[in-house]
Amino acid sequence: MHRQSGPETPFPLAASVSASPGGPSIWPVPPPIPNSSASGPPPGYTESYGRAEYRAFRLGRALLIQAWGTLSSVSQIPDIRQSPLKIYPPQFDFWVYTPQFALPALKPFKLSEIFGFPTGAPVVVIHDADGHHTIGIEDIVFDEPPAIALKGGTPPPEEIGYGKSFEAAFAAAVAALPTTAPGSADSLATYRLIESGLRRGGVAGINLHYARVDVTFS
Repeated sequence: MHRQSGPETPFPLAASVSASPGGPSIWPVPPPIPNSSASGPPPGYTESYGRAEYRAFRLGRALLIQAWGTLSSVSQIPDIRQSPLKIYPPQFDFWVYTPQFALPALKPFKLSEIFGFPTGAPVVVIHDADGHHTIGIEDIVFDEPPAIALKGGTPPPEEIGYGKSFEAAFAAAVAALPTTAPGSADSLATYRLIESGLRRGGVAGINLHYARVDVTFS
């Protein structure tokens, strides 16, 4: 599968750069290569299904998908995106983004992306150039301290979010918590950061921020 996303943006031409003797007077200069793209190919890049090997790990409500392999150009960008298919549980696609001028050279890569995912699903489906792959999900469990009870002895709801930044981890935790108190449509929710940090290493080679958040209502 191969398609062009968005209007094509040609690389700028370095007309002000002196040409080498016998060389062209104008030479296309590629823009800086982004390291990753969470929303699709950058302007001027095409996207096509790539090939990779995969592992998947569950961290609470989060799903960590790893892909690794070799690209055919140092200019290509690998990416994992959730499939637009209206299916439950969600499925994912592995894409490779290629610029108009791609330098041919083998480039090993390893990519990790994190998504929200149902806690009860035992496998995840990933689509790529070789078809679809059903990947078993390996659980990663951390020992977490118990929730702290407030007045009345009932601990408030809490969640742990994971992300590539603290902000993403906090947002993931908040998104998993209720926005209103049970039986009330006019309550004010207060989300409190209990603990945050960075989890790194292990069998999955993870490198993720986490945020433990609770919510109270007034």
